[in-house]
Amino acid sequence: MAHPRKGRLKLNVDGAFKKTSGEVGGGGILQDHDGNMCCAFAKVYHGLNSSLAAEAFALRDSLLICSSRGVSEVLVETDSLNLLHIITGQLPCPWELVYILQDVTAKT
Repeated sequence: MAHPRKGRLKLNVDGAFKKTSGEVGGGGILQDHDGNMCCAFAKVYHGLNSSLAAEAFALRDSLLICSSRGVSEVLVETDSLNLLHIITGQLPCPWELVYILQDVTAKT
């Protein structure tokens, strides 16, 4: 777990999908360099069918919250290596996530 430089913020996002029930959720937490929470959110998502989609939506929503609070530069941390590889162009984007990830990359 990396800490941001002094004066910077870190955004940690996570998403989850429970295949047996179809429950999907995500959230994020924004912390300063000392680990103090600046803000956080959690949300239930509907109509998603994978943990990757949940993670992508949580990232998009977290970045929107940061933007609404005037935060334009953050260190982003996710536990989804696939999402990281898709955003950095190392993996192709699944068609169902194209528009949501266009939102994400427009904000990064």
